Amino acid sequence: MPRLCAAGCIHLPCIQKKCPADDDDEDFPVKDELHKLTSEDLSRFTTQFSPENLVGVTHLGKLYRGKMVIGDITKDVAVKIIGLDERVFKYTGNDKLERFEYELKFLQAPRIKGNPNLVKVIGYCEEEETLGIVYDLNPHDTLENLITRADFNWMQRVKTALTLAHLLNYLHDRKYLIRNFAPYHIVVDQDFTPIMFELGLLVGGVLGNTINESDLRCAPYGYMDASIFEYDTFSVKSDVFAFGVLLLNFISKRVVEYGNPLDRALDLWALKEFKPGCSLVHQSFVGDPGFDHLDGVAITELAKHCVEEQPKKRPNMKEVVARLEDLHVV
Repeated sequence: MPRLCAAGCIHLPCIQKKCPADDDDEDFPVKDELHKLTSEDLSRFTTQFSPENLVGVTHLGKLYRGKMVIGDITKDVAVKIIGLDERVFKYTGNDKLERFEYELKFLQAPRIKGNPNLVKVIGYCEEEETLGIVYDLNPHDTLENLITRADFNWMQRVKTALTLAHLLNYLHDRKYLIRNFAPYHIVVDQDFTPIMFELGLLVGGVLGNTINESDLRCAPYGYMDASIFEYDTFSVKSDVFAFGVLLLNFISKRVVEYGNPLDRALDLWALKEFKPGCSLVHQSFVGDPGFDHLDGVAITELAKHCVEEQPKKRPNMKEVVARLEDLHVV
């Protein structure tokens, strides 16, 4: 299998090449502390997977709100069902079980467990017809659904962007690549804390660095830069690109429209519209508390740098964090 190289890139054609083992790689119990559940349990938690409890659909499955009884306590949870219909969800072969196992291992890793912006696992279901994970999470909504809404104000958007920039920097420092960073893979809880719940393309760290040739097909539309297809390579700059598109979502209130021609992609729109000293911030934010025109220009320039066509021109996430922390509103 291909390996993640020391430079942070994954080269799909280099099947036989390996890099030194990551010092994060360690053995630890993955499922010992978790509730082993049945498909009937998951159905009961979500009221038979009621459409009213559906939070969002990802490339790899569906997330539902639920109620789980633990002893004498009824707990708000989120239930993710790994997609079984290959016409809808982007799995091939044994991908479903492999990604399911990888996610559980990652979220139980000692250096990851407890991060407030990553989901906490309570239990899992591993049956022939059902793969599901139960999270200690009471989701308000996905970021995808909040992009165009007026009640997701300027300060909340900047705070959310900064929190997620810190999270990506944290994971990159620990030699992980996300590779499917997108707003429909992130929820906010009842306190508007952003929490990443879909990690199906994660590699590196305790997972080792094996990848599947189908990973390119699984990556989220509109959040994956063209250089990946050109060079068959993922890198930390691929995650930076996806973060840049998310910034454009936030400041322009524009969503990625699936199936649109490439010339209408959000990153290409921004690069075409950008001029030095300009702002791509939606006019509706001008009157929001904490809004500053200079911040609008600065965050536009940052988003533009993140989605540059050439990966080497993009900042790393440490630089992104620093530039966001320099905003007046922060």
